[in-house]
Amino acid sequence: MISDVMYSNLLAVVSNVGADITGECEQFFSGLLTNFQGTDEEFVQHVQANVDRWFRVINSFPAWIQNADWQFHRGKPMVFVGETPIPKAAGLFHDDACVFVFLSDDGVTKCVIQVS
Repeated sequence: MISDVMYSNLLAVVSNVGADITGECEQFFSGLLTNFQGTDEEFVQHVQANVDRWFRVINSFPAWIQNADWQFHRGKPMVFVGETPIPKAAGLFHDDACVFVFLSDDGVTKCVIQVS
């Protein structure tokens, strides 16, 4: 289980890559922590050293409109492919929106739609 102090430290690290410590992301880090042998501080340092390897992007990190919602497949972070803004004028949503696209190593895609 992730302590409150470690949660804050991890959040500071993963927020730099556009992720959050909720849901599947929390499960991912809890799984890593279960197998990690070292102190909490060493674990946070381990995450800092590897976060870019786990949370990969094609070009740039997501510019979320709302809360970060990094996608996972089979318990692992997916690759962020990109985002496409959808203006309110398109008539699809009540306000400006954006579609965020993710791809797994085995070809599964997931999209997140966020509306302002």
